[in-house]
Amino acid sequence: MTREARSYRWTKLKNGIGYVAVVNIDVIPNLDGRNEIKEHYGGKGFTSQGQLEEVPEEGYDLWKAGARAGLEYGFSLDHNYWTVHIKSIAGLSTDTNPTIVGYTMLRAFLDRINLELDSNRIEELEEFVLLSWLKPNETLIPDFFRLRFVSTDNRR
Repeated sequence: MTREARSYRWTKLKNGIGYVAVVNIDVIPNLDGRNEIKEHYGGKGFTSQGQLEEVPEEGYDLWKAGARAGLEYGFSLDHNYWTVHIKSIAGLSTDTNPTIVGYTMLRAFLDRINLELDSNRIEELEEFVLLSWLKPNETLIPDFFRLRFVSTDNRR
């Protein structure tokens, strides 16, 4: 079984650049033999500078695509099937982009199913994530399988 849903936060500060995302998901076994992502956004988006922006139902499409990319990669790391209910995604427009959301979602998923990556893979993934603020990567979607950035039109 999985752990009870609670917010999962990933933050890093490196070379004066901030990286932050907070996600809340429920993860349950999928008895139909497939992985599913169900999105339930209810945030208000940007409210004021310095405050976490919570993804609303409409908009923030790049953050949402990043979240799905992180989960798709996470699904590939386990032989079981899961349904993930995304309850919320939050971040700061100055410190959050699709790759950071995707990586945080990946980590939250792995935490919920009690699966740990080896330290070398974590280091490799985090090096990739840290490249996400280089132009034009900040507006592209992460491909965690190939460790590259792609437009939404070029996804598998």
